[in-house]
Amino acid sequence: MRKILIIDDDVTALDIVDFLFEDKGYEVIRRADGLSALECVESVKPDIILIDLMMPKMNGQECIRQIRKKGLKQPIVAFTAVDDPDIHQEAVDAGCNLVLTKPCKPQALVKQIESLLAK
Repeated sequence: MRKILIIDDDVTALDIVDFLFEDKGYEVIRRADGLSALECVESVKPDIILIDLMMPKMNGQECIRQIRKKGLKQPIVAFTAVDDPDIHQEAVDAGCNLVLTKPCKPQALVKQIESLLAK
């Protein structure tokens, strides 16, 4: 079973993505902020990480940088409501593989995640 770590401070977004990926057979691990995600990322060993960029305590870009500093190579997808090319580029520069803007069609999100996992 593939594991997806979802990091988002919006409970509704967590619930939707959780339901979507559990329905596809993924084990879903949820965290509400970057700090708690960093505490578990090495022990959980997710196959892919889906992260919001605007969160309290630690933003997504910093969390991505910290994950990459740990030497973790799994794909990271920034999933954000912010439609700003500069912020998207910051996420890519931090080590994210793909940036998707919320809202997006559930099928499109699943397709992008599965495409990254197939590589």
